Amino acid sequence: MVIGNEKILNAINSLKSYNSDFESAYDSYVQEYGTDKISFNETLNIANTIDPVSLILGRNCVLSYFDSSKSLRGSLGSLELRQGDVCIIGRRNPQDSSLVGWTTSGTQVDLQEYNPRASTIPSRVHAALVYEGEHELLFSDLNSSSGTVVVGESSLSGPFVRVYDPGSASRPTIKFDRVITGRAK
Repeated sequence: MVIGNEKILNAINSLKSYNSDFESAYDSYVQEYGTDKISFNETLNIANTIDPVSLILGRNCVLSYFDSSKSLRGSLGSLELRQGDVCIIGRRNPQDSSLVGWTTSGTQVDLQEYNPRASTIPSRVHAALVYEGEHELLFSDLNSSSGTVVVGESSLSGPFVRVYDPGSASRPTIKFDRVITGRAK
């Protein structure tokens, strides 16, 4: 499922107009990478999931999404999403080792610490959640330079792992191995 970039760009423009932390993070990000870098990629509907869904941003920063409460949680704080909200997840500029959630309803919450010494940290404008309705809460990496891994279980279709890799099909940057532990028949 793909949602138009227009909704994300409108949310970004709205956030920039009243949140100086977000504006600074966004401006420094696009100065480095360009405005066309940010886009809402193939989405993952994380509504109707069994609590929690793990969002791993920048390899060492884990957030948990709880569908039962429509909330995003980390060790520093949590935020409840409201229907119609767009939540942008990223980090401040300059770095303060906190991953932040900014919503179009005016909430700003420090969610999780990350280790700035790691070679791959979350991007300043990393990912988005779009709460469209009770059965539609869309997640996407916004072309971050460090990627995202989403792990969870849908109550409709079972377990899933989605890897948003900032590399290419021929040169992936996130490497993983599947280890089959079942017994062959």
